[in-house]
Order: sequence, then structure tokens, then C-alpha cells
Amino acid sequence: MDTHLLSQAESINEQLIFIESELHDFLDFTSIDKLLEAEKDLDIEYLQTVLKEFRYLAIFCGEGRQAIGKLLRTSQYEQDYFDKVYKGIYYKCVIEYFSPKDEIWFEDSRASYKNKCAIDFQQHPGELIIETVKKVEPSFLKLREQLDYLEL
Repeated sequence: MDTHLLSQAESINEQLIFIESELHDFLDFTSIDKLLEAEKDLDIEYLQTVLKEFRYLAIFCGEGRQAIGKLLRTSQYEQDYFDKVYKGIYYKCVIEYFSPKDEIWFEDSRASYKNKCAIDFQQHPGELIIETVKKVEPSFLKLREQLDYLEL
């Protein structure tokens, strides 16, 4: 197998595993009640939408991880085959993270200049959600960096 293809696939897989794990840990141990207990003035409907988006991202990352696993077990090691799988990961995971369909948050394109998180929320979601985004964002940035050639 081409060592570049293997190392790229392994790196992408590691990022997906990390994101999926962090989001599942958050979702498994956090409820709307817990978020409201920490900060009483949060909008329940907004929180529900954020948690729904987290669930989608966790599922999409899990699907991507499974697809990468199949790639690593197959005997077809062609760049086109890998790119097809990567394209799905890019659009379902990376694009959905930086531009969710519900527009509950958006990417601040100047965030790297300001040395801050790239995600700006439409409303304040509470510190627990902000901390989770801070944990997973570096992995999403790395995935985008590895896969942005597919956007062309």
C-alpha cells in the first residue's frame, strides 16, 4: 500500500475517532437540565438544536470512521477510491461543522487572526457546549486542512 495513502487514512481516522468520542461523551453525560442548571438564562429551543447538531456530527464522524476502516481493510488502494470516501467525510463532517444547515453557529473567518475559536454561536449556548467545541475544533481544522483539496 502507498505509505502516503495509509498515513493520510490513519490520520483522518484518528481525528474522526477523537471527535466522535468527545461528542458522544458530552451527549451521554449532558442533558438540557444540566445545561440549564449551570446557566439558567439559556434558550431551551436553541440548546435542543445545538445538541441535535452534535448528534448529527457524532453520527457522521462514526460513519466516516467506518468507511475509513473499510478502506484500510480493502485491497483497492487507488487514490480515486480514497478520494470518494474522503469527499463524503469532508462534506458530511467538516462542512457540516463549520456551516451547519440550521445555521445555529457560523465560522468566524478571522478567528485565526484573533487567536480564538472559529465558531461563533447565534446565541450563548452555555460554557459546557463552548468547552466541547473548543475540544473538537482542532480536529475539525486538521480534517479540513487534510481534505480541502476535494472542494475544487
